[in-house]
Amino acid sequence: MLFRIPRSDDVFVRAVRAAVANHRPASLRSLLASHGDRAFARALGDLSGRVIADALSMLPVPERANVLSHLPRAARTRLGEVEGDRARNPHSMRPALSASPLALH
Repeated sequence: MLFRIPRSDDVFVRAVRAAVANHRPASLRSLLASHGDRAFARALGDLSGRVIADALSMLPVPERANVLSHLPRAARTRLGEVEGDRARNPHSMRPALSASPLALH
């Protein structure tokens, strides 16, 4: 196949990844509002735990909890590993989440 027409899911996942990478909380909130918790959680599902933590940290607490409840188990595990690393190394370069998304579930 020479050309691949991007599916709307692919476009959405790329938009979420770009918003996280460019630290655009307003864009993330807009994408969440337009696509819903489940689609947003699915878009985060293949990302690293650190990127998922960054994305969740840019959302207000109620939305963060809703997305977390739909996050795939493997993604939650990766997120938990990152949270554990932060707890063991408080002087890491990345700031910890103000409220751990794992504590919200």
